[in-house]
Amino acid sequence: MKKFVKCTAMLLVAAMMLGMASCSKETEETKKKKKKTKKTTESSETTDEPTEDPTEDPTYDPTTDPTDEPTDTSGAPTDTTKAPTGTAGANGLLIDVPEEGCAISMPTDERFFYTMDLTLDTDAHTIGGHVDFEFFNTSDEDWDQLCFRDYPSLFIENKNVGAKSNVTLNGALTEIKNITDGRDQSTIEYTRDDDVSVVWVPLQTKLAPGEKMTLSYDFVATIPTIADRFGVKDDVYNVTNFYPILAVYTEDGWSHEAYYNMGECFFSELSDYDVTLTVPEDFMVLSTGVTVSENVKGVNKTCKLDGTCVRDFVFSCSPNFKLIEGDYEGVHINVVYDEAHPASSSMDDCQAACLKAAQDSLASLGSALGKYPYPEVDIVLAPIDAGGMEYPNLVIITVDSLYCSTNSYQTIPYQLISGVIAHELGHQWFMGIVGSNSGLEPWLDESFASYTEIIYFSYMGADEEITYYSRDVLDLTDKTIVQALLAMDAVPINRPHYTFSNDDSYVTAAYYVGEMALYQMEEILGTEAFRGVLREYVRRNAFTNSTEARFFETLYDCVGTDNEDLNNLIAGVFQR
Repeated sequence: MKKFVKCTAMLLVAAMMLGMASCSKETEETKKKKKKTKKTTESSETTDEPTEDPTEDPTYDPTTDPTDEPTDTSGAPTDTTKAPTGTAGANGLLIDVPEEGCAISMPTDERFFYTMDLTLDTDAHTIGGHVDFEFFNTSDEDWDQLCFRDYPSLFIENKNVGAKSNVTLNGALTEIKNITDGRDQSTIEYTRDDDVSVVWVPLQTKLAPGEKMTLSYDFVATIPTIADRFGVKDDVYNVTNFYPILAVYTEDGWSHEAYYNMGECFFSELSDYDVTLTVPEDFMVLSTGVTVSENVKGVNKTCKLDGTCVRDFVFSCSPNFKLIEGDYEGVHINVVYDEAHPASSSMDDCQAACLKAAQDSLASLGSALGKYPYPEVDIVLAPIDAGGMEYPNLVIITVDSLYCSTNSYQTIPYQLISGVIAHELGHQWFMGIVGSNSGLEPWLDESFASYTEIIYFSYMGADEEITYYSRDVLDLTDKTIVQALLAMDAVPINRPHYTFSNDDSYVTAAYYVGEMALYQMEEILGTEAFRGVLREYVRRNAFTNSTEARFFETLYDCVGTDNEDLNNLIAGVFQR
């Protein structure tokens, strides 16, 4: 989410570079190299003397740190065998990995299932209806209560959702009623935490490991009238994270990390969705999954929507959407914007550029990471107070005069908004296909999505967009640079959102330094080798909730543990 916040991070790092200028040891030739992206895989030289600090040990493996081991929440077995040692060649790996453009197959395992009958009330600005939720106990422990997340209820106070102080919120607590246990038809009363988005549902009869049940409930959520990822402005409704959704059960119990507004903060299990949505008859609806049918009756239209193997269900709708469509290798692409409130006089050209950016993103990311496995993806150009926001099969991209304009100095027409689309579509792999707990390990989400921009810009030949991340600019194996980042609280990057001292340090770490770290891994290992590592990581963790331990396990299995530059980078940037 929120690609625009990277600008702040880049300014901070630029300021850090200026502060370091007086003690820089760079040669004139090195300074000239900064004007282009590094394309080779040789290791950068350093004049720093080694220290005896054990935390700088180049053999350090963050996946074996007993004090900071992330919890594996996916339920998949973890291979604890020590990774092989060895040196990966520029284009070679120690194990076979999936080839470029490989298929990513949908799992056939049983999943949770939400059946929803919903109505959007545009007079009251509410969304609600009836839900039948079929699920099973994913753990080895009895469940005597369930935890649901009710994010709309947070929009009653600015501080809950990071809204600006001059924004007046008009949200309300979600009305939830008629909660029924399908096993015995007993009615259940729920409670809320001080964090009103955390809803507890006690079970009169415990749910045993592997046991299935259906929970039914009715709800009505208020949609705030703000330009947000959940809100309505100018008759454009972004209806996301809008229904009570079951939290993930981990080894530490029910996960209910706090909401934050500076990135992805949602965490859920894979589910299938069968949704019936009633909206005013003149509204166009784009959603997670695909539209099966539409039926107009009187002043209303009923849409039948199906989402398969996704982590959430969302939709955007408006009476003023202008649609263009396209395809890429069997994936249908919809791009819409609010024709009644265009952000610029060239919105049609911008919309066309967004469609091309989506096609090019699917091409480049599909080659590097594995092909997008869903039949459709929607691009909604809407008024939101962010650069963009990702959801399963649908992304929301901001529309304003900055994003929706083109400049002669740009390699790609409408380059800024195109990069945002690449970032948000990158989340379809790192959030959608490979899930993670973005509250506890945000770098697995935002750093990887930010790195997908590099894949896209490289594919498009926009090398100037990649230069910032090169070792020629800020070498993350350089201890002086790492110390400067440490002073900014921008390293280590692999830690929970709530441990950062402020939003700037979090953004710098999760968006900028994390992207830089992944790109410098690519520089060290070579593009072909590193992207092979990523395809293997996706293969091993597709449609699960992954952890950083799994990423580093994959990395070391592929390249070994004795690459000095790689080890120095990891030791400097990651938790020690």
